[in-house]
Amino acid sequence: MKIPEFITRFIKTKAAGQIMRYLITGICSAAIEFSLLFVFKGLMGLSVVVANSIALSIVFWFNFLMNRIWSFKSKMKLSKQLGMYSLLFLFNLGASDLIMYLLTDRLSMQYLLAKVFATGTVVCWNFVIYKKVIYK
Repeated sequence: MKIPEFITRFIKTKAAGQIMRYLITGICSAAIEFSLLFVFKGLMGLSVVVANSIALSIVFWFNFLMNRIWSFKSKMKLSKQLGMYSLLFLFNLGASDLIMYLLTDRLSMQYLLAKVFATGTVVCWNFVIYKKVIYK
């Protein structure tokens, strides 16, 4: 089976490389986040919202720096970029905590499965905002 030409052209573009690096960074961030969530919620017994907030806050720096340096290779002024990233982080934290709360406390979903939904939701808008606004 032959790969369509538009797909092979896309694979060779700068955007394709950025998407791949973003996905790798995201997978690493998610692995750290899920591990921390398990420690804080599963082993330490913290509430799901507190555990999620702590996990996301710890991963904040890893994700910011990996995306800045490697995924998007940004040269923008660090302080401006960090400010924008922090605003998006606070929005994402609120959205993630709300989703986690609703799915676990209201719908009785297992917390790690709820984390999959919360992470998937946030990822939907992050790439576009990172590429077009924060790491341009």
